[in-house]
Amino acid sequence: MASAASGAVALSNSLVRTARLEKLIIFGLALGTTLMTLHSKYAKNAEEAGGRVAKVFVEFQRKAFHMIGGSMICASYHWGIKKGLLTSAFQSLGGATEAAARAGKNPMDAGVYFLGASMVCWMVEAARLMCPSVQKLYLGSFKGLIRQKEINKAAGIAYFLPGALAAMLAAPSNIANLGILFLSIGDAAASIGTAAGSIPVGTSSRKVEGSIGCFAVCSALGVAAGLPSRIAMSTSAVVSLGEVLAEVIGLDDNFVIPMLTVLGLRLSLNAQLGRMVAVMGGTLGAGVLLGAVVGSTTPAARKAALEDATKESKKAA
Repeated sequence: MASAASGAVALSNSLVRTARLEKLIIFGLALGTTLMTLHSKYAKNAEEAGGRVAKVFVEFQRKAFHMIGGSMICASYHWGIKKGLLTSAFQSLGGATEAAARAGKNPMDAGVYFLGASMVCWMVEAARLMCPSVQKLYLGSFKGLIRQKEINKAAGIAYFLPGALAAMLAAPSNIANLGILFLSIGDAAASIGTAAGSIPVGTSSRKVEGSIGCFAVCSALGVAAGLPSRIAMSTSAVVSLGEVLAEVIGLDDNFVIPMLTVLGLRLSLNAQLGRMVAVMGGTLGAGVLLGAVVGSTTPAARKAALEDATKESKKAA
């Protein structure tokens, strides 16, 4: 859909073929189930083998849950709208379809629906972080799914649903669902590739093989959904780069990948890379200037204390 005034291409459901999207949702469920089956059958053998094989099978379990959960979110959103049970979160309130109105249905705003689901996740996470008995039950129930770094902070599920909801609010339903599939399947490829890989990305735990896997799988998903290959690949490049940067700086990729898909599509459709680079340069310059101003007004004693704290932090790491 193009704007007559500017020639810009707007995001619309027609960019993604609905029938293909439905097949991809089912594919995500089937692939997650397959990984879960492989893990249940061969996890002990993989653990005995050790090394990268063991790491890959650990990710099989985690990412099976990831794929099945993400595909279920997509299925709920897509078929909820299609059956007249939900209205698109991207549309205004009262956007019930004519079919739903004729059937006498009162569809629920999908934004409110998934906000409720997100709130449940947050409350469970808050309860287990504040109550040792809940934490014990939680870790016993989800053993193998929780990473070591998530034991004393919110787990990925606390970011997964809000990330999906952000995409739903920012784009038409087909685009949002594609972003959720990029997270469910593409990020799984990144994690499995990292577990099997050997080339590090700087000093982070991410591996180059993981980023390549994320890019390749997301590109394939985009093309399979009906996007032109150039658009699919450029969008996947934005997602893969953002996923690595999120990992390095400590953002949870479960939150950022769906929105990166939406923004990557907007960038790819309207060829605004030059303008974005100009904004990046301006932002960097403004940050450097602000840092210089703050640095020049910081007392020497405070600077020395900050330097000491930095050295202690490096020693602890």
